Amino acid sequence: MYTQRNQDDYMLFLGRTASGLGLLGALIAILLGFLQNFSGVAIFFLALLLFYIGMTSFWGMYNLNQWFKKYRSRLPEPLWQLARIPVIFLGFLLGILLYGIFHQFVLLLALDDGSGKPGVLASLILLLPFIGPRFANYIDYSPYGRQKRG
Repeated sequence: MYTQRNQDDYMLFLGRTASGLGLLGALIAILLGFLQNFSGVAIFFLALLLFYIGMTSFWGMYNLNQWFKKYRSRLPEPLWQLARIPVIFLGFLLGILLYGIFHQFVLLLALDDGSGKPGVLASLILLLPFIGPRFANYIDYSPYGRQKRG
């Protein structure tokens, strides 16, 4: 449907990846909650917490790793690979400390199809990993705006 080299498609891909990691965190929380016999309220809040950590930490790790890539040619390869470990850990922490949720929220607001916003609920669905692309086809959403036909 879209070209792979387009920045809008890539940002949608990253947003869906972040949402997918958040959903994976929520699923892990639900499974752990049932295995540990937590109450329903505790499972719900644990799922929210791990969803938040999974989604926001992705943005922090990804963005800090992208920033650190500019030093790859300046450092020897083994040293650069070793230095990435604290950079990714720092990105994890920065992502959790509201940087990641800000990035996901900005991406949610940026989902504009040219004729107005698709709505908050539709934007949330568009950022889901497997359902999002199918829903985009269903509502005829394109990150490039509406194309005139005929």
